[in-house]
Amino acid sequence: MNVKGVHGIVHKISVIVPTYCEADNLPSLAAGITDCFAASGLAGNEIEILVVDDDSPDGTKEVCRSLTDRYPAVRLITRVGERGLGTAVKRGIEESNGDVLVVMDADLSHDPAVIPRLVSEILDSGVDAAIASRFACGGRMHSSIRSTLGSMALNAFVSILLHLPAKDVTGGFFALKEDALQGLDLDAICRGYGDYSFALLYRGVKQGWKTTEVGFDYRPRRQGISKTRFLGAGLSYGIRAIRLRLGLG
Repeated sequence: MNVKGVHGIVHKISVIVPTYCEADNLPSLAAGITDCFAASGLAGNEIEILVVDDDSPDGTKEVCRSLTDRYPAVRLITRVGERGLGTAVKRGIEESNGDVLVVMDADLSHDPAVIPRLVSEILDSGVDAAIASRFACGGRMHSSIRSTLGSMALNAFVSILLHLPAKDVTGGFFALKEDALQGLDLDAICRGYGDYSFALLYRGVKQGWKTTEVGFDYRPRRQGISKTRFLGAGLSYGIRAIRLRLGLG
């Protein structure tokens, strides 16, 4: 591209979106990501949107393919016979071309308008990872009191146990420098469900990452059914955090 990005340098930004049965949400998500870059100071950079789909039976793949004419940045990666959020993120990282990577959910609970703020923290502030946080200053979780308090307690437990410099370590909405991943064992980190996100942060911080949090409004999904079961996820997350602390995870 001839258009210059931040400080006259063209950056390539890869937005990694793991999906399973998100056909109803993909059109709005692709539009939102594309529009947020076009309206921001990052418009001069190159963007790719990597949809990593676990062979969804609801037509997610077909919807994604239909979007590529209108949104050329969209690229579909289909995984057959493999499931899991953590490994889907790993696949997206491996196939990305960006020097800045963004990971987010497809269900529109992660507002695409936050992406430029995360990327700008990476490019302008020199941090290795910028985390979209429900619990940092300016953040909010638009859920039931029970869900909000449960999520806050779980994140506080994991963050304190692992000495993490963040209040929201399970959200799975973040940006990071691609070269900050050098030396990290992604096979060991990117497994399980949302626990991969705090395992990645834990390993990165131990390696010397500089991090920051950006508060954002988290809203429940608009379409489809959530794959998260809070009690089961909370137990597995807690166990993984303890194993990491003991050097076993």
